[in-house]
Amino acid sequence: MTVQEFWENYLKESGKTKEESVFSGELSFEDTGLTGHEQLALVLSGAKTAMFRPYESFEINMEPLPLSEEVYVVLNSEGEPSCIIELTDVNIIPFCEIPWGLARKDGENENLTEWQDKMREQIQDEADICGFNFREDTKIVCEVFRVIYKPGNL
Repeated sequence: MTVQEFWENYLKESGKTKEESVFSGELSFEDTGLTGHEQLALVLSGAKTAMFRPYESFEINMEPLPLSEEVYVVLNSEGEPSCIIELTDVNIIPFCEIPWGLARKDGENENLTEWQDKMREQIQDEADICGFNFREDTKIVCEVFRVIYKPGNL
């Protein structure tokens, strides 16, 4: 099924019009591999309800910052649509100030220290690729979302 067909199914099943629910784009948690499948499984199960990305990546890649109420079709590692999410909250917070209540929405870790260790590694990898320096006060774009559509679940 194409992304457009998936979106049209969502509109039809939800009873929403194109004007009521604006398609913001496609999103993938990982391009390929097991990590992508695991991330998507966490999203589909409801365990993962947030994403964390360094602010500097947006600036360097000249990407607009996400906004609350944006709606994305989430693709699996094969590029097929799996669900639709809506951003419910977007904040920019220094890494060292992200509270456990927000970090736990990532859905993978048992405590704040474990989450910080994992995120430091991920952000450092992205910093190396994009060309910025990770610091404890690096600004992080925190995107909280909810799944609004999985086929057959409306």
